[in-house]
Amino acid sequence: MRLSDIKIHRKLFLLVLILVCGTLITASLALSFNKSDILEGRKARIQSVVQAGLSQIQALTAHLNKGTISQQQYDRQLQELINATRFSGSEYLYLYNLDGYNIAHPLMPELRGTNKMDMQDEDGVYITRDMIEGVKAHDAIFWQFRWPKPEGGPAVPKLGYAERVPGTELVLGSGVYLDDLEAIFQARAYTYLGITLAVLFAALIGTYYIARNISKPVGRLAHQMNTLAQGELDVELIDTTRRDEVGDIACAVQVFRDHLMENHRLRQIQEQVVFLETYDPVTRLHNRQALGEAINKEITRHDRDHKQLAVVVIRLDLLHEITIEKGSDKRDEVLITLAARIHDQLHADDILARLSEDTFGLLLPNVENRESLESNCRQLLETIAQPIPLESHHIQLSGRLGISVFPDDGGYDFQLIGRAESTVSLAKRQERDLMFYDPRALNETDHSIELWQEMQKALEQDQFYLVFQPLFDLKDNTLISAEVLIRWEHPEKGFISPAQFIPLAEQSGLISRLDAWVLEAVAKQIRNWQDRQLTPPRIAVNLSGISFMRPDFIDTLTGIYSKYNVSLDHLELELTEGVLIDDLDRISDQLNSIRATGVSISIDDFGTGYSSLSRIKNLAIDNVKIDRSFIDDLDNCAQDLKIVEAIILMAQGLNLSVIAEGVETQEQLTILRQQGCDTVQGFFLSRPLKVDAFEELLEQDLVIEVD
Repeated sequence: MRLSDIKIHRKLFLLVLILVCGTLITASLALSFNKSDILEGRKARIQSVVQAGLSQIQALTAHLNKGTISQQQYDRQLQELINATRFSGSEYLYLYNLDGYNIAHPLMPELRGTNKMDMQDEDGVYITRDMIEGVKAHDAIFWQFRWPKPEGGPAVPKLGYAERVPGTELVLGSGVYLDDLEAIFQARAYTYLGITLAVLFAALIGTYYIARNISKPVGRLAHQMNTLAQGELDVELIDTTRRDEVGDIACAVQVFRDHLMENHRLRQIQEQVVFLETYDPVTRLHNRQALGEAINKEITRHDRDHKQLAVVVIRLDLLHEITIEKGSDKRDEVLITLAARIHDQLHADDILARLSEDTFGLLLPNVENRESLESNCRQLLETIAQPIPLESHHIQLSGRLGISVFPDDGGYDFQLIGRAESTVSLAKRQERDLMFYDPRALNETDHSIELWQEMQKALEQDQFYLVFQPLFDLKDNTLISAEVLIRWEHPEKGFISPAQFIPLAEQSGLISRLDAWVLEAVAKQIRNWQDRQLTPPRIAVNLSGISFMRPDFIDTLTGIYSKYNVSLDHLELELTEGVLIDDLDRISDQLNSIRATGVSISIDDFGTGYSSLSRIKNLAIDNVKIDRSFIDDLDNCAQDLKIVEAIILMAQGLNLSVIAEGVETQEQLTILRQQGCDTVQGFFLSRPLKVDAFEELLEQDLVIEVD
């Protein structure tokens, strides 16, 4: 088994075991060395005592040789020296000659004069002979034998030491009883054992807490990582405040979890976007786009077998009133119930979709003839008219149907849906519950379709152009920016009003392409000014909510301006209040991302929609634009004046700049200056100008007159 295969808490246990074993081995070795040290110390002491006795005997021998003392005095003093030398209680000196005769013994005087060469201990060791032979060979010897203690008792192990007296035939010896050393050693062993156990206990306690401090959070982090890997993101990380490596890992896990949560959120958003591209979020039916795709598939199939299909648009009366009276939740309940009833009446190949708030679309791919189609539609009206329970009451809706048939009424999805919608609108005006498409009655609708087709050509052929309406700073009265407006000059029909083609673009799905064209045209114009060494002002662009909420909008925006190498600091986006009634968190995220690119954000037509300053106070915006409806009668209507004053005070309190649009009189300008408005625009100051005229205005460094 590899070490990497062992879990951390077991590795820590193994580490502690190694620590304990190492400590015990170290203590054992230390005790063994200590025992040797004690023995060596005693050997050194008896050696020093013997050598001290040798010195005294040598001195006596010198006196004998000089004749200062007699042989008798010499022998007597030797006896006294040996008898007087006692140390450590049971240790003493004794004296022999090289022939093995005892000269002096302090404890056993009966040995004096006797030859002890053949004296043995209990183990058969020749005590005196080993001493004499060792001294003769080496002048000194340590040897071990058994000998009784002075106080009596059995013989015990004794370590003896003997050394020849230089210049004589004498041998002086001493010894130490080994059991005396054993007592000292045991005392020290107990001391070592106590210290070792105390150190081990403290080490184990410390190791336990350290190991627990490592293994527990590591195990917890491993569990949290497994939990995250299984997709459970609500994991509480409690080790991120640690300053060790575990804390670093916990912080990394937290970053990993945050990335997972962000990826999960983005995936949900992507799934929601995909869902919204195909299905209605309330009824879970197909939406307009999905219905169109289904129609085109059926058209391809019907082209081969030459059969008819029908598109039925169902418009529900009184649904708007239910929303006003009961709220959107109750309206949705009615829609869900009604969608289920209609769906139960359909065939397997029929497709039901929701086209708008009060409109369903129905694809009937297998139409036998006009009569059977009308009969089925009448049954559908009866289903719609059945009472629907709502709270404690029942409500009864009525529906109107507009029908278009392929191939007679169109060859594309947008034609069939659009003509069915036009037909149902005509049915409502004529107070009829069911109508088939009749081109003679719908010239206006055909004109819209024609205009829509022309608009696509205009985008491809670059028939649109920009005009610039200047904005002036009321603090220093200078031109500071401009709002761009799109214009359409048709090569045959001449000027076409934005009031005609912009609503049609929003209804038909062309508005995103139109917004992209405007953004690129602005970037191209700024690049042109910079190449000509002109300082471009900030340019404000009206942006539709559809483009703003597209997931790829920021990539599109940055891609366009990178293409022309133009900084986004020159750009300001104007959003209508209607955008703010959507999911506020999603809007806030989008605004923050856009602001991070350097783009400024303005809320256009403020005061006419569903938002309020309290709703936008936490949004990343720079300006609010007071709607012109409050400016038109500013000098005559006290109520409008109070509204404008309140908007300016509250907006500036939130550090937002205020722009007033639609200024057309000197009186309006004067009042706005008095109220502290930051910026103004309107026909009184300048009409929208083509690029050449606007450049002349820039070069003039125009300043508005101070009244």
